[in-house]
Amino acid sequence: MKLNLLFLTILFSTLNVFSQTIFEPGYIIKTNGVKVDCLIKNEDWKGSPTTFDYKLEENGEIKTGTLNNVIEFGSVQSFKYLKATVNIDQSNDNINDLTDVRNPEMKEETLFLKTLIEGKASLYYTENDKIKRYFYKLDDGEIEQLIYKRYLATPTKIGVNERYKQQLATTLNCSKLNESSFENLEYKVGKLVKLITNYNNCINSETVVFTKNIQKAKFNLTLRPGVTFSSLSILKSGDERIDFDTNTGIRIGLEAEYVLPFNNGKWSIFIEPTYRNYKSEKEFLYVDFLTIKKTTLITAEYNSIELPLGARHYMFVNQDAAFFLNAAIIVDVAMMDSKVVSSNENGYDLDVDADVAIALGVGFRFKNRYSIEARYHTSRQLLNYDSIDSSYNSFALIAGFNFL
Repeated sequence: MKLNLLFLTILFSTLNVFSQTIFEPGYIIKTNGVKVDCLIKNEDWKGSPTTFDYKLEENGEIKTGTLNNVIEFGSVQSFKYLKATVNIDQSNDNINDLTDVRNPEMKEETLFLKTLIEGKASLYYTENDKIKRYFYKLDDGEIEQLIYKRYLATPTKIGVNERYKQQLATTLNCSKLNESSFENLEYKVGKLVKLITNYNNCINSETVVFTKNIQKAKFNLTLRPGVTFSSLSILKSGDERIDFDTNTGIRIGLEAEYVLPFNNGKWSIFIEPTYRNYKSEKEFLYVDFLTIKKTTLITAEYNSIELPLGARHYMFVNQDAAFFLNAAIIVDVAMMDSKVVSSNENGYDLDVDADVAIALGVGFRFKNRYSIEARYHTSRQLLNYDSIDSSYNSFALIAGFNFL
C-alpha cells in the first residue's frame, strides 16, 4: 500500500507539470489579411488540422485558430499551413475496398494544406485515413491535386492511375528535366520534393523547403540500472498468511527505444531485457501432526530476466528536457535459481512461476542522454499452485544513460 501511495503521489505531481503547454514562435494570417506574430503549439499534424492552438504572448490566453478565422499559419522554415479550397479524390486506397473505377472521385473541400515547398512551383500535402494526397501549384495558378489512384484492373489485378506524371511533365518545362524524370517518378514525398526543387533551381526561382525539419524516426539504446523495493506474501490453504519484509534489490536493463516519426517525437515504443532480484526470509510458526507447533525459516528467492514491452509518451519542457509516462507488459523469459524453500517443512519447498504483470512509469529525460524514472509494477502471482495464493509487489527507481 505504501508503494502504491508513493507512486500515485509522484504521478499526480508530475501530471501537474505536464499541464504546462510549450509553444514555439510563429504567425497567423487572419481572414482580413492581417498577419499576427504569436506562439503556436506545434502538434506535428499528420494530416490537415481543423483547429490549432496559439497565444499572443508567453503567459497569454490560449486561442483557437480555425478555417473560419485563419487563412494561413506557420513557423519560419519549420512548418506552414495554407487554407485552400481544392478538389480532392475521395477514393479509398485500402486494398480490400478498391473499385474497378480508374478515374478519381473528386469532391470540393476546404482545408489547411501542409506546405512542403514554396517557389515558382509549390508542393502541398494532406493525409486522411492514412491515404496521402499531394497537390501542386505553378506561379499564381490554382492548387491542383496530383492524381494517383489504385483500382481493380481485373478482379485479381491492381491497376494504377498515374496521371500525376503527365500533370507535372506538361507544366514543369525545364532543360534539366527530361522524359525519364517524370516516367520514373514515384508518388512519394522525397521524390516529389526533389523534382519540384530541381525545377525551381533550373529556372532560378527562390525556394523555401519546409521538409527540412520533418520529424524522423529515432532509435535510442539506453543502459538502465536501478533499485527495486519488493514485497511478497504467501497464503497456503489451512495456514496463516506469510508476509515477507520489503526487500531492496538491484535491477539492470538495456532498453531499445524506437521514437515514432510523428507528433514531434512525443511517442515511442520500447523493449527492455532486465535482470532483477529479490530475496527475503521469514520465520513461520506452523502446526505439525495437528497439535505440535514448530518454527521454520522460509526463504523466498526470485531472480529473473524479465522483458517489459511497452509504449511511452513525452511531454517536452524545452528542447533539452522532457517528462514522460509509459506503460508496459512484463513477462519473465528466464528464471535464475528462483525458489521458495523451508528449513524443515517440505510443504513450503515451492517452485517459482511468475505471472504477467503491468508496469506504469513516470520519469524525466535530459538532453536525450540522461533519464530517471519511478516505475510501479502491479501485483503478480509468483507461485502456480491451486492451494497457494501469492502476491508479489514491486516499485523501482531507475537511472538511464543513452549511448546512441
